[in-house]
Amino acid sequence: MTGPRWRLATVLVAGVLLAAGCGGGDAEPDTPPVDAATLLRAAAERMDGVERFHFELEHENGFTEIVLGLQMERASGDVAGADRLRAEVQARFGPLNVETGIVILPDQSWLRNPITGAWQREEISIEAIFNPSEGVTALMRSIAERAAESGATVTGSERIEGVETYRVEAEVDSGELTLFAADAPAGLKLRAVIWIGVDDPLVYRVELHGAATSDEPADLVRRLTLSDFDGDIVIEPPR
Repeated sequence: MTGPRWRLATVLVAGVLLAAGCGGGDAEPDTPPVDAATLLRAAAERMDGVERFHFELEHENGFTEIVLGLQMERASGDVAGADRLRAEVQARFGPLNVETGIVILPDQSWLRNPITGAWQREEISIEAIFNPSEGVTALMRSIAERAAESGATVTGSERIEGVETYRVEAEVDSGELTLFAADAPAGLKLRAVIWIGVDDPLVYRVELHGAATSDEPADLVRRLTLSDFDGDIVIEPPR
């Protein structure tokens, strides 16, 4: 094919290729990438301003050892400031599955006897259980400060507790963990997955995959879900 007909065909093919490359008039513009370090710093600053929240803690393939040899598998409760916590705990005590309660106030703390159900005074610090108030912000800042080394990346978005969130993944060292294991030795690598609100950078969920100590299984997963931020939460002595 030569002459005018060949030139017309060439123009038509070029037009089709150009239209395909542009993606059509209805295509949405590319979403600008979200910088993981910036997002994590914003989350740390936002969580610093949150005094009260509800939490749900779960373990897969393991537990966190807390006071009196209790091996905590699940916990549900509330935090009010850095020194007030109450929780209902499902744990193992030796061969037994037990349920207990914990209340921590600034100057006193209690444990519900898993056998008798009676509340008794016990010296318990929040750090001996886990530290969601300070540990979450510390984790955000630690990853943000070494974002390149940790490989911190926004890997997608999901709805958590009905809220649109960014999902951030990074590698963390066991020695940096004050959230679940304040006295863990350094040197073990875990994968952190963090869900941060899109419209308001609250932290809605944190997962840690891996062992924080040499005694823990490599496939251990700790999952902390937060909600009811600055809700009407009052923590008082048990009755």
